[in-house]
Order: sequence, then structure tokens, then C-alpha cells
Amino acid sequence: MKKALVLFEDEGFVNLLPLVFWRSVFELRVGRRLILDRTAQHAGMPLSGVWTRDWIATVAAQRCGAPANQAPRAGTILVNGRWLIDDDAKFPKGPCVGVIESDIAYVVCDSTLAETLRAPDLLDPARHAEALGDVPRREATGRFLKYPWDLIADLPARLAADWHAGDASMETELDKRVSITGKESVHIGERTRVHPTAIINAADGPVYISEDVEIGPYAVIDGPAYIGNGCAVRPHAWLHGGNALGPVCKVGGEVTGCILHSYVNKQHAGFLGHSLVGSWVNLGAGTCNSNLKNTYGRIRSPLNGVRMDTGMQFLGAIIGDHVKLGINSSIPTGAVIGLAAAAASGRFLPKYIPSFGWVTDDGYKPGDPLRLLDVACAAMARRNIDMTDDEVELMLELGTRVKLYEAPGER
Repeated sequence: MKKALVLFEDEGFVNLLPLVFWRSVFELRVGRRLILDRTAQHAGMPLSGVWTRDWIATVAAQRCGAPANQAPRAGTILVNGRWLIDDDAKFPKGPCVGVIESDIAYVVCDSTLAETLRAPDLLDPARHAEALGDVPRREATGRFLKYPWDLIADLPARLAADWHAGDASMETELDKRVSITGKESVHIGERTRVHPTAIINAADGPVYISEDVEIGPYAVIDGPAYIGNGCAVRPHAWLHGGNALGPVCKVGGEVTGCILHSYVNKQHAGFLGHSLVGSWVNLGAGTCNSNLKNTYGRIRSPLNGVRMDTGMQFLGAIIGDHVKLGINSSIPTGAVIGLAAAAASGRFLPKYIPSFGWVTDDGYKPGDPLRLLDVACAAMARRNIDMTDDEVELMLELGTRVKLYEAPGER
């Protein structure tokens, strides 16, 4: 019986919003890699498909490079996209359900399950309880991604664990004046340009710099760090330890303990700490966030508009995709800024801005999704990328759908 790997979303995606309005759970970055790549590696097989929400299925299939919501066959192994696997996974013969406490980590399908189980079943607790009620259970290891801040809670450790001794290499010629500490823990990819005055410090963790990266004059990169393809680290930037930058991000100022997914523009002075940033986000010059309360206490964050105790002492902002913040924006500790929200205010921003919201010195008002779609398309066009027709449809769908998940909250 030939095995096939299919990643699925369950009802837990709700607690990862607003980061998964514009992407599937599998496209979130955990350390150096996306969940879909990390899971495929630990499972020891390529991705054959994804099961996700119907309203994001077409876009998810295109981005993940695998068909969405197709019926399984005997031998299919359905793996929860929120399951963070740390070691090579061993799956028993089906039928079988792997669980960690009450959460489903994986389902191994036999012919009976393949005939009856479908993607919507695993998004609904009542339906998967009925569909899988009689299937034998096995205890699984690892843990689940439950909330956005779980991605940064152990980010430095994950970046360090992602490093392998074979990663150490210099695939581009460097000026001998470049200061590198801990060369045995540094990777610099092809066609990457590092200014002679830059400093790369891997004394406290590995530094992985991908291809086509530009490191500007007097930039400092402390490990552990991951810098994705096509990124630009601007002059005098200081990347403290524990940052993961996805492809084509522009970064300046100070950044510490952050995940930036892709095409993030934070190239001017300002501080960004312990924050999660979606794709196509622009942070205006001088934008800063707070990542520590004056009381040094645990931070509460308005997830989906409902205040939650995160258990974190350091937590900056959770910023959805296509957000645009004006110059000198000041972001409170533990703030949540929803999909395609925009702000241009000289005051401290609200701790919670719903998706498509608009904030000025006059206060908050709901934004026009059509107008914000135009802004998103214009921003992408500046990088010579067109939003696909399916992405346009998704954005229009989200213009009304976000209201199903986001409470009004405190602003």
C-alpha cells in the first residue's frame, strides 16, 4: 500500500488568525522553514495534497504546490498542520489516529476511512468525533501550535536546532575585512553581497544567509538568525539574535526575536521586537513597537478581539498580511493588527485593529475592502508581482468573512 502525505487544517486555525486569513496554516514559518516543508522532511515523503478551508483552498493549492481537498486513498497519512514534529515521524499501519491529549496529530487511512473521510470532517469537532470515533488511537509525540505567539516563544532554540554541520559554507566571495565570529556556524549563499564593514556574529547561534541577499554597510547580524532569499539588510541595521526573515524582506533599524514572512518592508530606523509579521506589510519610517510591559508582567493580547493572557513576558505585535502603517507609528505591547488594516496616526495605535480597519488621529473606522485591495495590488506591482485572480477573489471573500471571526474588541 503506497503511502501519501496530506496536510490538514482543523478547527484550531481560528486561534492563529489574523495570520491565516491570507494563508493556510501550513504556510506559517517555524524557525527556518515553512510548516509544510518541515513536516515533509520529518515524515520522509513529499507532500501529496492539502485539506483546508474551502474559501482558501484554491490559493493554498497553488502556493503549496499540491491539490486541495481531494478524496484520500488507502495508505494516505493525514497530518495536522498545527502539529510541530521535532523528530523523524514513524506512522503505524492504518487505520489509526495519533493524538496528543485531545488533539488529532495524524490519521492513517485504510480503504474504509478513505471512502468516508473528507476535508470538512477534520475542520468540525463534532464531525471528526463521529467519523473517527471507532478508529484505534495511538499517543503521538511533539506539540501543537495553538496561538501565534507559540511561533516566537522558542524561536532562537528552533533556529539553532535547524542548523546542521553541513550548512557551514561561504558560497560567495567575501571581502577579507568582513568581520565574522564563529565561521563554523555561518552559511552565506550564492550571489550574496556583504559590505566590508558588516559584522556577522555566530557566537551565540548559527547565522544562515540565503542567496541573493544584500548586507549593507555597518549592519550587524547576531545569531541565531535566518535571512531568506533576496532579502536586504540596510546600512546600520542591527538584527539581534533570534530572527527569521522570509524571502525578499527589507530590514533596517533594530529587530529582535521576530518572524517576517515575505515581502515585508521595514527598511527604515525603528525598533521591532518579538513580533509576527505577515507578507506584504509596510512599516513606515520610525515605526516602533513595545515588547515588554513597564511592570515586567505577563502580556495580554487581543486575539480576534478577545483579550488573552499569553503567558509571555516579551511579545510585540501580531501583524496580518497587507498591513500598511504610516511613519512614526507606535505599536503597543501585544497588539494585534488584522489583515489589510491601515494606520496613519501620530498617536499610540490601538491595541487591536480589526481586519480592513483604518486608523487616523480621528480614531478608528471600518475600511473599504475594495480600496484596500487596490492598495495591496499596487504594493505588489512595485515588486513586479501581480495578485492572481484567485487571490483577488480571496481578498474580496475576506472582506465579509473576517467579521465571522473577529469580535469588536477594545480599540
